Amino acid sequence: MSQGAMAHVERPLPFILTDEDGRFYVDEKTAGVIASIRQPVVVVAIAGRYRTGKSYLMNRLAGSNNGFSLGNTVQSHTKGIWIWPRAHPLHKDKCLLLIDTEGLGDVEKAGDNHDTWLFVMAVLLSTTLVWNTTGVLSKDGFDQLHFVANMTEHVRTKIHQREDEVGQDFKRYFPSFVVCVRDFTLKLEIEGKACDADQYLEHCLGIRKKGMTANCRSFNEQRELLSSFFKKRKCFVFPMPTHPEDLHKLETISEQQLNPEFLQTAEDFTTHILQTAHIKHVDNAVLTGPLFLKLTEQYVNSQRSGDVPCIESALTQVVTLANMQAREDAMSLYEKRMEAVNQQLPLPIAKLNEFHQHALEQAVEAFHQRSVLDCEHKHEKELMDSLVTAYDDWNQKNKDTSMQRCKQRLSELYEPIRVRVAEKIFIKPGGYQEYKRMMDAAEKSYRTTQGLGDEMEAVLLAFIDLKKEEGHLILMMDKSVTELQKQRIETEEMEKRLVQQQRALENTNAQQEAQISALKMQMEVRADTRGQTSGHSVTNSGRWRNRRTRNWSRCKKSMSIR
Repeated sequence: MSQGAMAHVERPLPFILTDEDGRFYVDEKTAGVIASIRQPVVVVAIAGRYRTGKSYLMNRLAGSNNGFSLGNTVQSHTKGIWIWPRAHPLHKDKCLLLIDTEGLGDVEKAGDNHDTWLFVMAVLLSTTLVWNTTGVLSKDGFDQLHFVANMTEHVRTKIHQREDEVGQDFKRYFPSFVVCVRDFTLKLEIEGKACDADQYLEHCLGIRKKGMTANCRSFNEQRELLSSFFKKRKCFVFPMPTHPEDLHKLETISEQQLNPEFLQTAEDFTTHILQTAHIKHVDNAVLTGPLFLKLTEQYVNSQRSGDVPCIESALTQVVTLANMQAREDAMSLYEKRMEAVNQQLPLPIAKLNEFHQHALEQAVEAFHQRSVLDCEHKHEKELMDSLVTAYDDWNQKNKDTSMQRCKQRLSELYEPIRVRVAEKIFIKPGGYQEYKRMMDAAEKSYRTTQGLGDEMEAVLLAFIDLKKEEGHLILMMDKSVTELQKQRIETEEMEKRLVQQQRALENTNAQQEAQISALKMQMEVRADTRGQTSGHSVTNSGRWRNRRTRNWSRCKKSMSIR
């Protein structure tokens, strides 16, 4: 999706919805919009209880006064998960995806696990997760996050993982955590000393209750898990935006009527999110729209089937899709570059190889720019195999075009001779010399014809063999030629044919050597990018080695994360 196309997404779109059985599904129309986004995506999600002003904050990030429904009644307006693709205001090469989740604690929702699954999806999909709450953190604010304790039952990071390992590496995959405390009326103080919002957050996370009651254990575990799961944390405390009786008009009320401190905090919040929210990636696999959609579908399918979503498994699917797309894009680029020579066929094979090598290098370069975590070079090998096949196809097309043009040219030159043969004009004394003179003139014109390609000699040899019997009959019936002359003429024709055979063989050998050279060049490129030793060098070997080094560094980084 281009920047201009994103501008036409005027409103948020329903993204992940819930069926009658409480199972998630992805809206098909919205999936089509997300799949068309070709830029890397920055994903900001918000979660919290309903009627706490979540949508207002998301509209601020979207740069819009309206969009996400504010919902000022006792009924939750946002059902399921909605998404709003926007052009990133600071980075035009990125797409900002704003995700608003259904308000937690809504009595109308389906299933006891619904809140947990909404929170899990927000965590798994976002790069920055905003938790919106009201009042103070030391009381209800964190109590609303009781389902955090169930995260280990709903998320796995690795396919094969011991029970005692579950949750230990969540911090490597979980998003930045931004807490927004709305309608905050207290002074920011800790034990009588002034503090900022971040210090207030850390103080509240550090509070522990003494005692071994279930309530105390739950209270302490909740804060310990939040501190462990979310290593990057930020807090904003918002005063009341306006008089309580005007809250229902927040969507239309002018900024002049809003509390200046509220506005300043909202501006600070917006600036922080837009400046710090990074591109969505999984183990260095940068996600564009199609890959983000694929990741979403993996998690949704897990929820629908009752399985525990696995980040590593989802990563495998996303990486496979990314590399398949990189391979397809590389092949499309190769074909696009080679299509430019289509009108120039037939070409000498050496010239065709020049075009092929240039297109090959561009295709491999494009693949390495877009591929992710192809540490074992599986997708690169598939690309190289496809390029070999594509080269064979172009070589065969070039050969077929040359043969067709050569045959057509010989047919044009032979036509006057064919008419005379059919009318038996050459069956007379001196007829063979006339036939021979016309055939030699046709051959001379054939050899001076431009653009016949590399099959010129082979097609001419086949033509000579085809007309051998015709010439022999005309010679035998020519009464002006003696038997001794006929023997000498046939010997000369045989010697001429041997010369033509040698020319055709040399031309075929030259074509085969050129093909071998082109395939050897591809093997060298493959070996160099895979870090193997090659007995031959290529023009851009330094660039290939640099690319190989970058790819290996990415793989090592990925393996260290795992």
